[in-house]
Amino acid sequence: MYLQRPELLWLVPLVLAAGILYTKRTQRRLLVLTRSLVVCLIVIALANPYTVTTHTKDVSRPRILILSDQTASMEIFDMNVAERLSERIPDSQLRYFSGESTPLGDRIIQYMPQADSILLVSDGYSNSGRPLRDALLLARSSNVSVFAIEMNTQENEAGVEISGSNIAVLDGDYPFKIIVRKSGSVSGDAVVYADDLEIFRGSLESINDSLRMSHRFRSTGTHLLRAEIHPDEDHFERNNMYTKAVYVVPKPKVLLLGRPSPLMDVLKDLVDLSTADSLPQSLSGYKAVILDNIKYDPDLDRLRSYVASGGGLVVIGGPDAYELGGYHGTELERALPVISSPSIFEGGKVLIMVIDISGSTMAPMRIGESTTYLDYEKSLAIELLRSPELRDASVGIVVFGTKPYVVSQPVPIRNRGVIEESIKSLQTPLGKDETNLDEGLRLAWKIINESRAEADLVIISDGRIEPDKVKGDQVFLNSVDIMRKMNATVTLIQVQSYAGSAGRFQEMASLTGATFRPAVYPSSLTVRTPEIEGEHEVAENVSGYTLVVTDQNHYITEEIEINATISGFNDVTPKPGAQRLVALTDGKPIVTAMRYGLGRSVSLATDDGNAWAQSLYAAENSMLISSIVNWAVGDPRPEKERVEAGDGWAGSPLEIYVSSESPPEIGEGARIESTAPGRYTATIVPESEGVYYINDYGIAVNYPLEYRNFGFNPELRGMIEAAGGKIFTEEEAGRSIVEEARKASERLVQERLSISWQLLLAALVLFLFEVTIRRLREIRG
Repeated sequence: MYLQRPELLWLVPLVLAAGILYTKRTQRRLLVLTRSLVVCLIVIALANPYTVTTHTKDVSRPRILILSDQTASMEIFDMNVAERLSERIPDSQLRYFSGESTPLGDRIIQYMPQADSILLVSDGYSNSGRPLRDALLLARSSNVSVFAIEMNTQENEAGVEISGSNIAVLDGDYPFKIIVRKSGSVSGDAVVYADDLEIFRGSLESINDSLRMSHRFRSTGTHLLRAEIHPDEDHFERNNMYTKAVYVVPKPKVLLLGRPSPLMDVLKDLVDLSTADSLPQSLSGYKAVILDNIKYDPDLDRLRSYVASGGGLVVIGGPDAYELGGYHGTELERALPVISSPSIFEGGKVLIMVIDISGSTMAPMRIGESTTYLDYEKSLAIELLRSPELRDASVGIVVFGTKPYVVSQPVPIRNRGVIEESIKSLQTPLGKDETNLDEGLRLAWKIINESRAEADLVIISDGRIEPDKVKGDQVFLNSVDIMRKMNATVTLIQVQSYAGSAGRFQEMASLTGATFRPAVYPSSLTVRTPEIEGEHEVAENVSGYTLVVTDQNHYITEEIEINATISGFNDVTPKPGAQRLVALTDGKPIVTAMRYGLGRSVSLATDDGNAWAQSLYAAENSMLISSIVNWAVGDPRPEKERVEAGDGWAGSPLEIYVSSESPPEIGEGARIESTAPGRYTATIVPESEGVYYINDYGIAVNYPLEYRNFGFNPELRGMIEAAGGKIFTEEEAGRSIVEEARKASERLVQERLSISWQLLLAALVLFLFEVTIRRLREIRG
């Protein structure tokens, strides 16, 4: 029971105390006591006591709103699908939106108050306004279900785009990528120009999604790359040409402390290289400093302030560097993204793995394969046990399914063999298919509380909370509440047969602050492995250590593919906040990067190619070294009188950053704001394609974003299912959408039930009873 105004209860003891005192002064004690009790009941009723009840709300005739996307990119589909569905679905509403942009997320939010369920008739590409994924999660939290129709293209379409940096270095290799998007069967030619000079010609059939290229610019200033496609059959022509403006700058000045090596050969082509045996007195003018296998000297501590002030630092390993060169604990190490010691171990850490063994995990990961979800979960759990970061931890295992139980209390990781055998022996129990995640979490919570140690909690599951919708919602809410209260770092690992598979872990992570990590079969959790004809495998070489890219969302590794092994490395530990970009197959960091102050710092924990890492500096892998140095250098131009801007899209806002002593003159319609002394941000909305110039800096504006992506968005299914919706064909929607919407509209709701009227009734009955008794006594007398 709860009270809306609990402060009124302070009157109850005052009333009772007054009644007790008054009874000592009168003979009518029964009257005083009953009247005091009546007043107390009235006071408690005024405090408005209530209870909370939970019940299922069922909408027998859900309001279904059909949201029809009539924007330009939908012209390659059947535009009459929404009208036909409106005729087949009783009591449905039909709403349209059109134009040369698709604010799909905004439209969902706009129409949520008008419907219990929204049926999208769209290609699923949202290119303006609120992100679609956020809108779907907001709809789910507002008890609005979102469904979608799987659309099939009626016409062939192709488009082209150029991906790459907008800054290039004079006479250096400038890597870029030609992206060709196709829908249907498209044939024809593709041509690439650099300043009107043809540098590539080929057939569209030979370009599978993208084509990597490079070019060298021989003069500074703005240069234009242009990609054109000439398909034999095509609906839109606006997206058949793409222009990229590349601003070419002189080679940046870089200082190398080291010896002749394959590294030095790569750098000579890349930068204006100076070499020295020790740091000069002044580092002004150098965009970056590279230490190649240099033993620590106190003079190197000056590099900390150099990096903090905006410089770049790259440290190459070797037998005289890092832990072998005395870096540990120095001022130089403070500017590095790694600690120069093999590992950091904190005693007493406890890791609890909560593994899903419910009936749904017995399904095969992919059709035609024998590997089940449970098999994949067990392999991921064993992989985590072998992580170097857990070398001093104690690990416990909890499973949940029909009945959750503790497989293993926390034992030191040195007994890993015993723990692995416990994991390998896990089987799905017979019984009702339930996913009692909340009960499994309670067991894990109990273990963590008893350990009284720093705790990590890892939950491995397919993310399907419970087959029963009503019970599933309750399990979800219970699990969220437990994770919020638990004193542990929580990681949710959702095993998936394909990216974006259904499950509620991402939503759970967003509500609890946990880390969400999708594990798409058969990839690894700790390393990324190359795909070969649909299979993931890691190349092994008995003569060395294999390198793999562990983070492809960083500038250094975004376009990198590595096929290299090394025979030696420095054993270092990434600092908190640093990004491990390239590692060995066991997770040991090789390339680590971070921002330090205003500058950038990179660690390459292998040598310069003279002994350990010859293959890393070969032509097919040297792009990694180029990317490392380019990222450390940053923008090679002077800080003042500098313009920064990427490619623009007609009709979409474009932000331009200018470093200048006075406000820049951009043109009519530009909104200019001062963000810092000498720094300005200008926002414009270009209305047409072309190349715009600010001084000598060119900005290419291409076709509207509406024509960038076309066809049916392959990520829409995952987003819809993650938000509790479903994808239908047109026939399926016409036949079963009402029933699906009704089921989806079932919600667990909580309502307040006031009990004030019962208290008032009790006070009235007591008052009448007392009056009646008293009158009967008077009559009898």
